[in-house]
Amino acid sequence: MNNPKHSTDLSNRRRRLGASRETMAAGLGLPVDTVKAIEDGVASGEQHARYDTWLGRIESWSDDVRAQQFLTAGKGRRFDAEHQE
Repeated sequence: MNNPKHSTDLSNRRRRLGASRETMAAGLGLPVDTVKAIEDGVASGEQHARYDTWLGRIESWSDDVRAQQFLTAGKGRRFDAEHQE
């Protein structure tokens, strides 16, 4: 399990980016319940670290790239790590 306070920070970061749990789940290829567990602090440390890493990547994307990636995830496809810039 991970630190619930840090997990709250993850959900706040996701919200600031404008992504729903469903968008994050689709973009990462995870069930929505797993994203909820990560943000609630009850997922494995490995899942938590992966989610944290992806949030960092997404935060580094330009607004245009982020919007395109979220649209793609909204259609059920995964985020494209190759097109970050």
